[in-house]
Formats: sequence, structure tokens, C-alpha cells
Amino acid sequence: MNHKKKQALWITSVFSIIFTLDQITKAIVIRNIEPHAPYRGDIFFHFTHQRNTGIMGGAFSDVPMVAYIAPVFAFAVLIYMYTQLNPQSRLQALAYGMVMGGALGNILDRIRLGSVTDFLQFHFYFIPFDFPWKYYPAFNIADAGIMVGITLLFITLTKNSESKEHGPGDI
Repeated sequence: MNHKKKQALWITSVFSIIFTLDQITKAIVIRNIEPHAPYRGDIFFHFTHQRNTGIMGGAFSDVPMVAYIAPVFAFAVLIYMYTQLNPQSRLQALAYGMVMGGALGNILDRIRLGSVTDFLQFHFYFIPFDFPWKYYPAFNIADAGIMVGITLLFITLTKNSESKEHGPGDI
């Protein structure tokens, strides 16, 4: 199998895993946890059920069109980047798959439900000093895939850019 086919297989596999896990976990939450029900969890992490009409962390929830346009635009940019940059490593392919799977999972929710189901939340009451985020905004598997994927893309693209600027042994 040639390099391009292997990369496409990696991207498709990771995309499918993130998308499927996201949709299954959201369906479980919708069926089993009432919206805004008391939290279920421990001192650091809990499950919740929140309907997010904005983008990550509820940003732009008062401007509904942003929540529809931004993910579609981001997905289109990602596909363009993929076609122009051609993933050079499995890590880049993994990153593209994570972001695409997460983006499509959230886009599908917005189309079907008008919002995205967020259900994972970390909290930090145990921090003994004043901390602005005692609660980290609720998120889902799609959001996690997007954030981890973007981070991996940034790291790998920056690394590739640096290695092209310097010759072997220059760094």
C-alpha cells in the first residue's frame, strides 16, 4: 500500500472512531441524564448534561449563526489544508482524523438537535487559592478530538516548518 493510501486509511479510521464514540456517548447522556441535573462524579470530574447552542465553552451562544457557520468553515479549511499539505506522518494523519471526526460530530448535532450535548466537566474546588476556573466548561468527545487534533497539527506543522528552515544538524 502506498504512502497516500496509508495516510487516508489512518485518517478515515481515526475519524470513524472519534465520530462514532462522540455520537454514542451523547446518545447515552441524552437518554440517561436529565438536562442540568445534579452532577454525577467525584471531587475532580463529573458527568453533566448541558445543551450548548454556542461553540466550545458556550462562546457565541447569543449569536446562533456563528455556531452553525464556524464549524462548517473550519471543516472546509481543514480539508483544504489536508489537500495542500498532504500529511507527512501518522501523527499528522491522526490529528486530521481527530479534528474532522469531532467537527462532523458537532455539526451533525447542530443540524439534528439545534445544539450540541456537552457532558464531561472538570472542577477544581480543591485548589486552595483563588482560581478563575473552578469549573472547566463542559465538553464532549468531539470537542476533545478537535482540541487534541489541533494541538497535534500545530506541533507537527511547526516542527515540519522548522526542519525545512534549517538544514540537517542546524537545530
